[in-house]
Amino acid sequence: MNEEARREFVALAAREPIPLARGALLIAKEEYPALDVERCLERLGELAREASRWLSAAANTVEQVQSLSRFLFEHHGFAGNQNNYGDPRNSFLNEVLERKLGIPISLSVIYIEVGRRAGMKLEGVSFPGHFLVKASDERGELIIDPFNEGMILNLEQLRARLNQVYGQPVELHPAMLRAATARQILSRMLRNLKNIYVAASDWMRAIAALDRILILDPRSLEDLLERAKLYETLECFQAALDDLQSFLSIAPDHPIAEAAREGVIRLSRQVSRIS
Repeated sequence: MNEEARREFVALAAREPIPLARGALLIAKEEYPALDVERCLERLGELAREASRWLSAAANTVEQVQSLSRFLFEHHGFAGNQNNYGDPRNSFLNEVLERKLGIPISLSVIYIEVGRRAGMKLEGVSFPGHFLVKASDERGELIIDPFNEGMILNLEQLRARLNQVYGQPVELHPAMLRAATARQILSRMLRNLKNIYVAASDWMRAIAALDRILILDPRSLEDLLERAKLYETLECFQAALDDLQSFLSIAPDHPIAEAAREGVIRLSRQVSRIS
């Protein structure tokens, strides 16, 4: 663990609102200790200043979106990494800025941060299975897919994507298109990384991702349970015990509370054997 990056992340998580780009870069800094966060932020500013010239002739929000998409995806060559979607580098903002390849959420962060700096009103959308962006004005909202070159999606396309994610017809609820906070976006970025590391049996990196999710949301029960399980896998019995006890203190009447109590008994025995 990069202790400096972790301290910075803890301090940032205590703020509200969290600065999105800086938070994403601090996630990357744990993997890249020499990362120059300020230089990456300057690069976003440079892109925004260049983008402003592309947006200057836009007569409305639709034209702004189209201009920003052409700027990022045609002129600068940012693209979704279709061939190696599970590469962890797709989730690190510094790598996406350098390689110009990403996944929906990392490309969305760049789209949002460049567009906002250029004067657009953009927000992230934590849509099931595929992160999106929305642009708002007095006439309504446009839903944008930065992974697919900034395609503007209509309701029919959104419903089709939703049905594909769930494998059956699912109703499109307005809540699915609600603006995500920076805290929620960073948590989703970390969950993507955690899933990649779990699939690779890289337990320490998976735990590091869960650590930061819980820094952002200390009461996230699902993540507490998953971290406890991973700690137990690594035979870190005291840490696993601490997480299960935290879970029970938050949710003593949870449906799986009894199983958690059994886990506390089991782990307490393991800890007592070691001590």
